Amino acid sequence: MTALLELRQLSGGYSPIQIFQNVDLVVQPGETVGFFGPNGHGKTTLMKTISGVLEPWSGDVIFEGRRINREAPRGSRRFRNFNYDAVTRRRMDPKAVARAGLIHVAQGNLLFPEMTVDEVLSIAPMAAAGREKGNRFGLTSIHSLFPRLAERRGHKIRFLSGGERQMVSIAAGLLAVPRLLILDEPTLGLSPKLRLELCQSIRAIKDMGVPLIVIDQDVAFLSALIDRLHLFDHGRIARVLGKAEIPDHDTLMSMLFGAAIT
Repeated sequence: MTALLELRQLSGGYSPIQIFQNVDLVVQPGETVGFFGPNGHGKTTLMKTISGVLEPWSGDVIFEGRRINREAPRGSRRFRNFNYDAVTRRRMDPKAVARAGLIHVAQGNLLFPEMTVDEVLSIAPMAAAGREKGNRFGLTSIHSLFPRLAERRGHKIRFLSGGERQMVSIAAGLLAVPRLLILDEPTLGLSPKLRLELCQSIRAIKDMGVPLIVIDQDVAFLSALIDRLHLFDHGRIARVLGKAEIPDHDTLMSMLFGAAIT
């Protein structure tokens, strides 16, 4: 069986500082995998590199059997006002990554604040141009998953709560017809009520057959959702736990900080 996503010795960061190194990962079709670890240890940087927002320093990103990064020397931006991307072909094109079906819902509020909910959702399917494969979602299914978005259809993004903006972000990712959907800290900073609503919606997305990579600090949420958990520490996958092996939050933190990982 061809892996859905494979990372081979992937390294990257923000020049000149390397954030993660020699990461190997395999996600099979239909799997949901999780990442857990301390803030600032490279999980978000790794996901940005997988989706081409950041260029990999070395290694390979293989998606559905095809390498989506190219071999080339790593460039650098030596001058503040010099647009490196304008004159140098990137080693990895985020537009091509999205069009292949690897969709990344990034951490934080990256939506257009003056657009309405409906306007944002109307442009999301453009990422799927020319691609028929994947789970097809329409507005009816989106409103079923996120009833609040049906109520807020004409509201501008800047008037939404943090949880509602996160719902819009995930909805846009689904309308892009993902072959694999990356969710980076989807429940971060939400009220308990909105966190519960969003967790239930993400579980429903998994049940619909969408493969997921989820970063989150809520161990109970992750353990109920994923097939395998990767403990990420100081830029590396320190340990991989099967679903039945995932302990509680305190034990996980002890694995990372209180005792040597074997």
